[in-house]
Amino acid sequence: MEFRAAQVSSFLKSPDKSVRIFLIYGPDEGLVRERAKAICLTAVESLDDPFCYSEISASDLGDDPAKLIDEIGAISMMGGERAVRLRGASNSTNTVIKNALDADFSNTLLVIEAGDIRKDSALVKSIKPLDNGAVIPCFRDKAQDINTLIQEVLGTAGLQAGSDVIDYLRQNLGSDRAISRQELDKLVLYKGEDKGAVTLAETQAVIGDSSAESIFDVIDAALLGNLPVLEKSLNKAFFSGESSITFLRLIQGQLKQLHKAALFIDRGMPASDSLKKAGIPFFNHQKASAQLSRKKAAHFSTCLSIILQAEMDCKTTGYPDEALCRRALLRIALAGRKR
Repeated sequence: MEFRAAQVSSFLKSPDKSVRIFLIYGPDEGLVRERAKAICLTAVESLDDPFCYSEISASDLGDDPAKLIDEIGAISMMGGERAVRLRGASNSTNTVIKNALDADFSNTLLVIEAGDIRKDSALVKSIKPLDNGAVIPCFRDKAQDINTLIQEVLGTAGLQAGSDVIDYLRQNLGSDRAISRQELDKLVLYKGEDKGAVTLAETQAVIGDSSAESIFDVIDAALLGNLPVLEKSLNKAFFSGESSITFLRLIQGQLKQLHKAALFIDRGMPASDSLKKAGIPFFNHQKASAQLSRKKAAHFSTCLSIILQAEMDCKTTGYPDEALCRRALLRIALAGRKR
């Protein structure tokens, strides 16, 4: 079966003990991790207890294919259910996983984390038809999902926010569920005991000074042609474990907006009106104007082609994602400097 968001929420509130195998996959790596953790916690009280919780990297199965079956069959020393979490799975580990699906899951919950695989991939086809299996696709948050997350985190903390704050949060969150939640938690921590309405200045101060900001530093540097900042920001972001696909997806979104604005400008529309019509929020107009900087729509069309090709190469060529991402962003930056 396939679980949608509402079914996941329902399962977490009232777990169905007949479902013992979960495949969680998709482009939103933070949401994959968040849901995998939450589902494991429906079977065990803590992920810090080695007797009832086991975490395996898919890369380890190459040297020891039997490790997964051994962990599924293990019995907790203290009794009760166990949760086995397999991380980094892909179609290349499908055979090993399939060999373990006939094991006895009466005492064990198996949670498999995979990346941005296709919904018709071999791994999905292995889990979805199982009577005791479920697949959970994790796509990047839409506006409605972001609104729900904002209301959930701020509401739990007893905080209120105006439309300007909500709009700013919607524009600066959403690339990754885990990062979005961390940023909102940081805003709650910043407010502390102050239960007054969250202001835009407070939000910009906290969200602007964030680990996620390194992502946007990379995007801005690439679009502005700032090579030193691009190199420094990329090094910082990759060191922190950011995903190459995250950069490529985010810059796609900005390039689409800039391309739309440039088209309007090419047709004679004033720049300020073009930015509004392209859907660029007001607080980003100054930055977007600098990124446009008299560039034609054709320039942004070419940049989009570079980024789309880079994402395809990351998924198909086997070359290092980081190297492909760096090369694509460098090409964007150099193209911007030549204009």
